[in-house]
Amino acid sequence: MAQKTDLNVAPYYDDFDTTDNFHRVLFRPGFAVQARELTQLQSILQNQIERHGQNVFKDGTVIIPGQVSISDAYTSIQLASTFGGEDVVVAQYLNTTTPVTITGATSGVKARVIGVEAGTSTTQPRLYIQYTEAGTDNETTTFSNSENIIADASVTHTTTYATNVASATTHTTAAQTGTSAKIENGIYYVRGQFVRVAEQTHVIDATSDVANARVGLTITETLVTPESDSSLTDNATGSPNYAAKGAHRLKIELTLTSLAESSVADSSFIEIVRVRNGNVDYNARFTDYSILGDTLARRTFDESGDYTTRPFQFDMRESVTNTLRNKTFTGVYSSGATTDDGNTASDSLLALSVTSGKAYVKGYEIEKVANSIIDVNKARDFATVNAGVTTFEVGNFTKITNLYSTPDIGAVSGETTAYNTLGLFDKETVTITLVKSIIFFIEILAE
Repeated sequence: MAQKTDLNVAPYYDDFDTTDNFHRVLFRPGFAVQARELTQLQSILQNQIERHGQNVFKDGTVIIPGQVSISDAYTSIQLASTFGGEDVVVAQYLNTTTPVTITGATSGVKARVIGVEAGTSTTQPRLYIQYTEAGTDNETTTFSNSENIIADASVTHTTTYATNVASATTHTTAAQTGTSAKIENGIYYVRGQFVRVAEQTHVIDATSDVANARVGLTITETLVTPESDSSLTDNATGSPNYAAKGAHRLKIELTLTSLAESSVADSSFIEIVRVRNGNVDYNARFTDYSILGDTLARRTFDESGDYTTRPFQFDMRESVTNTLRNKTFTGVYSSGATTDDGNTASDSLLALSVTSGKAYVKGYEIEKVANSIIDVNKARDFATVNAGVTTFEVGNFTKITNLYSTPDIGAVSGETTAYNTLGLFDKETVTITLVKSIIFFIEILAE
């Protein structure tokens, strides 16, 4: 999928069209070079790269891992929105080069500030932290509510507070634990381009460690001009020349973010990880191959078929607790709760638990990284059949539990003769002995 920004507009006029089958721009001496020709030259080369990339990689796949990790212990503290009658500026506590360490004036707990979030009309300002030392009692591990915070750097709201002087107060509900995602530096194949993603941390939910979300990268395309970026001006003399503004740039950025689990807004979003109840439910593969992957899958299936390398385990339970014949069967959900499949838990459902595992189906690698619970409808419909006939096939023999009216071919309790004499007749004789004899004779012939 090519870029979405249309460059066939003023002042670029990039009218490159794949159906023209142009593969080179041939400049001629004595003729002026058009801006359109220079832009179209890049489009021709990019189109070749994109065609090759589409054969090898699927759109949105990672090329050089930016590894993604999920933490359900991302700690933070809420601050009171004001201190000394002034609005608290949380940005003063963030230093990416030399992290600021804060200390609780009452608890003595110490932590390093790794992120901040400004307050709004409905939320308190927040500091994302990593605890480094317990309190003065060697037992307290989190900041106390409504205690002063001391930073090892000067902080300015309106007034400047010196190093190791109280500059903020924690909220009445200070310490909290949430869920976050972090991505390392990497390269992703996006819209025919190999795009770099920078190391980033995204807070999925600041107050819950059982978050539900789709975590991935948002794709943003922007046009950068010399007016917005002075580095694009002419630097022929070794320094920017503001009188020679130069060309514009098309910029593609990947930003780590998250969407609601039910969201389908994927036009500019690449899902990498899915989190359910704080656990990773789905994790994208490192590299997802396109036509090359189909070829490898075909060969794998031809030589090996379908198989598992880590078999899946199944456990069938009741969806909700119910009692049958004085025996209680414990359910997975409470009655009326929403199941993992999005249905309403009830007595008409079963809950099938499937463990993590790994398999190859039609040659493609299928891996579950977490347990999942699938809703299964119980049999609640029935039909009445009157005088119906059921046919079934049997093999070369049939096991019979009880067989009557057969000749005595073994010792019989209460009889003195172990084996009775069989009589053969040329006419039909309706006696029990004859019936036994005929059956025995048929069995001998059958053998």
